[in-house]
Amino acid sequence: MSFSVRYHQFHSRRARVPLLSLSAAAATVCGLALSALPGTAAAATHSSRATAASPPGVVAYAYGNKPSAGSYTPEKGFSFNSTGGGIHIHRLGTGRYRVTFFGLGSFATQGTVDVTAEGLQPEQCNVVSWGPDSTRANLLVNVDCFEVTGAALDSFFMAAFTSGGSTTGTTDFVWANKPTAGSYTPELAYQFNSSGGTNTIKHLGAGRYKVLLPGPAVADGTVKVTAYGANANFCQVDEWVDASPGQNVFVDCFSPAGAPVNNKFTMTFTAGDDLFGDGAANSGYLWANDPASSSYTPAAQYQFDTAGTTATVTKLGPGEWETLFPGEGDGAQGDQQATAYGSSPAHCIVDGPIGTASGEQGDVFCFGTTGSPLDTLYTTQWMVG
Repeated sequence: MSFSVRYHQFHSRRARVPLLSLSAAAATVCGLALSALPGTAAAATHSSRATAASPPGVVAYAYGNKPSAGSYTPEKGFSFNSTGGGIHIHRLGTGRYRVTFFGLGSFATQGTVDVTAEGLQPEQCNVVSWGPDSTRANLLVNVDCFEVTGAALDSFFMAAFTSGGSTTGTTDFVWANKPTAGSYTPELAYQFNSSGGTNTIKHLGAGRYKVLLPGPAVADGTVKVTAYGANANFCQVDEWVDASPGQNVFVDCFSPAGAPVNNKFTMTFTAGDDLFGDGAANSGYLWANDPASSSYTPAAQYQFDTAGTTATVTKLGPGEWETLFPGEGDGAQGDQQATAYGSSPAHCIVDGPIGTASGEQGDVFCFGTTGSPLDTLYTTQWMVG
């Protein structure tokens, strides 16, 4: 893929695999037609709900590192399947991808998916759907990517799936599937609460939502939000507040032009754990709360890493930052996610994780709705399977 001149203001530190041509990678995946969307399974099917201190059934992630390839196996190290099964990515069209996690079919009608665009372009990627394939043996995750203007775009991306649980802290998630409902309980099969409670959602106005996660009112943590659906709308976290009986997470959704719009989304909150809730040996997160500073230490209560060290953020240029978690020794592998923070529309993407001699690094790039670099607050998370 060739980028236009305006994209070269950002500098990737990841060693990228050369892109395959469509003619060299035209293989297709047979028998993998999407047969279910989140929310179509009856909640009673999943009546045995995990509770606090229960690990998730499965976790998986994939790095879509060949945006124009017709069909390929994603890069090892940046892709993971806790069942030991394979992973495959199939390009369905411009900016449209299907990720197959083999052996995860029995978990397909539950759990949640987080997606973030990866690379150097003003772009975004959304989760369109997930469900079992025609054999019921494998999990299919559909991802669409766009320019910030709304046009379909072949893009690098990172997609992560967890079926629910938390071993060391709090990990809660929802699939917000009724964007115009005043107040509702989202699909039980596609939500999880570490305390065993039931998450609910309130519609506060055009494109604005409050997600109530009953449980411990922990004054810390992180939030990841992903827009859901085959459109170019995008969603971000506005704020989260620890208020009895738990967390209140506020989510805003926008059209490509930045107008508030009602939209479906997935949202994951975690504190003292990773987005999977699996107590991964190496993981971390932070809330980048000082976008203008050249270098700073983010707020201590909103950062975490398994090495027990303190993360730092260094500004590399307008809308571009390096996040560093010192003491982590996993090298260049894992999954990174990011979300813009605040009530003003913004896009944030990742370029990582990147192993360094001094720890785990993950760069974050943010843009406004016109594609120009934007200094904004954001959250970012990384984990290694």
